[in-house]
Amino acid sequence: MSINEFVLPLTKDLLKYHTRWNERSLKPYTDELFDLWAENNVDGLLDTQLQGPTLTRFGIIPDDRRSADRIVSLLPTYKAIFNRSDIQVYRADGHIYIDVPWQTDQVYLGDILTDREFEEVQSIPQSIPVAIGMDIYRQSYFADLSRTPHLIVAGAGRTAFLHGIIISLLLSHAPEEIELYLCGQRRSEFDRYSQVPYCQVSSDPDEEMALLEDLNAEVDRRYAALYDSRCRTIYDFNRKAGMMKHLIVIIEEYANLNAIGKRQAANLLTRLAEMASACGIHVIAASEKSVYFRPIRESFPARVCLRTDTVADSYVMVDRKGAEKLGKKGMLYYLDGSSQTPYLLQSGMITTKEIRAVVSAIMDNFELPREETGPSIWDKLFSR
Repeated sequence: MSINEFVLPLTKDLLKYHTRWNERSLKPYTDELFDLWAENNVDGLLDTQLQGPTLTRFGIIPDDRRSADRIVSLLPTYKAIFNRSDIQVYRADGHIYIDVPWQTDQVYLGDILTDREFEEVQSIPQSIPVAIGMDIYRQSYFADLSRTPHLIVAGAGRTAFLHGIIISLLLSHAPEEIELYLCGQRRSEFDRYSQVPYCQVSSDPDEEMALLEDLNAEVDRRYAALYDSRCRTIYDFNRKAGMMKHLIVIIEEYANLNAIGKRQAANLLTRLAEMASACGIHVIAASEKSVYFRPIRESFPARVCLRTDTVADSYVMVDRKGAEKLGKKGMLYYLDGSSQTPYLLQSGMITTKEIRAVVSAIMDNFELPREETGPSIWDKLFSR
């Protein structure tokens, strides 16, 4: 197959997405809230009723401090009204918000990848958008690796989140543009991608440490090529001098590398985070426990934090508490690297069946099975 003949699969043909969102009537609940506040002499204005796919938010502007304190103190009654124990009440921007984690609709990865904004970002030359999630307003969020080159991910559900990133890349970039190195805690985590010639899968921590060392050497080789071509970045080089691929390494459990060489792993990742972005090498590292990222967090301003075990874990990732109270099904905080305030998002769900469909559609571009296509990109990188 000529590389120019590669055809990207159509997202809408392979992934589930919404054409219409479900909603529930909020009037019975607001009537109960009004009655409750009247009984407790609360004065204020209910000016916000937002119904997102997995969270419903009520916002009240209290008339005075006494009313504000009473609204907050009524949390046990709110739990009874909504029949949920995980309701959160908090103060922000002059409001008191009541967040009810109702799941009126599941957010699918296809909802994010078929969003018009994703298609617009994808159409920009050299952009590398990956799906992060959707907020309560049903606005989709992406990380463009050309601007946010590295990412750390922590918390429960990180593997499902990483599948969303991998599928984002496979559906938007051809093999002449990217190479993926997928490091799983167990080979079965990413084994379904092993058929794709420009994806290499490993579950061996020693091999993954060697990969990080070789990627650091590749940084030096690429900077030499940029210097010789009088280019500052990979984007200048690709416009003027040739085609340099983006190398993207995704580490599913950083703790495994930490176990065989804590200082070595931290030094290698830190150097990649600080130097590799200009030459097109990107690192997305994940771990169930955020404590492993404490030594390197300052080099990774862009972070995704799913549900954590402790308040301390939440602070490591997003400098605030709250991640320990997130829902279990893909709710997350996202720091985009430019804002100090994290976005509360719902990640997109993708099924094993959909992943298989994407891989099968990509493999339709290749005439030979993976094992007959020659040396792997893993071998090619190690031989440089």
